[in-house]
Amino acid sequence: MTYSQKLRDARWQKVRLKVFERDGWKCQAQKCRSPKNAMLHVHHKKYLPNRDPWEYPLTNLTTYCEKCHDRLHTEPNGGKLEDGHFYAWGELPGLLGFEPHGYLTEAQDGSILCACFRLDYNPDAPDILLAGSATDVQRKASAFARQRTFIPMFVKGQDFGWEYCGKYRVEAATKNLTEIAIHAERAAARTKAIAGVLFLEKEPEG
Repeated sequence: MTYSQKLRDARWQKVRLKVFERDGWKCQAQKCRSPKNAMLHVHHKKYLPNRDPWEYPLTNLTTYCEKCHDRLHTEPNGGKLEDGHFYAWGELPGLLGFEPHGYLTEAQDGSILCACFRLDYNPDAPDILLAGSATDVQRKASAFARQRTFIPMFVKGQDFGWEYCGKYRVEAATKNLTEIAIHAERAAARTKAIAGVLFLEKEPEG
């Protein structure tokens, strides 16, 4: 189970609500200027080893609006991406060395540089990716399937920023209609047809 999947667990959702209720459903940043109806996030003051999200003490969690939470995550971290850590979209260019785009980011030579996927469109990312039917989308998916280099992978759920999952490449791909139909049922947010399914493998550690 990825960290993003854990954030959808009912146990985390209960803790999340407790934090919001304790903080009066208000951003706790001293100089917050966001409107009262701004989206709220639960911020971990520090990450603890071998802990599931719902196992953190409430004292280690606090409420921030989306802007203030993003600002916290744009503080310098040595320029190194770490598995399981969340990053604001605005800090990714500095960490990657290029401007990422949603879905697959393509270089001028046609190679794929990184992947950024929303979990409502790709619920089994980063292990399984669904390619849409648009010509540009299929072209990028095919290029990703051909190349053997591992690329940085980010996923985003409803809360927090973009989770770095490590580096991945395509292990297998299919356009089998039965296989596509199975995965299409899980991606309810998609309004366009799915043309293919990519199965990924993670780069081994070390």
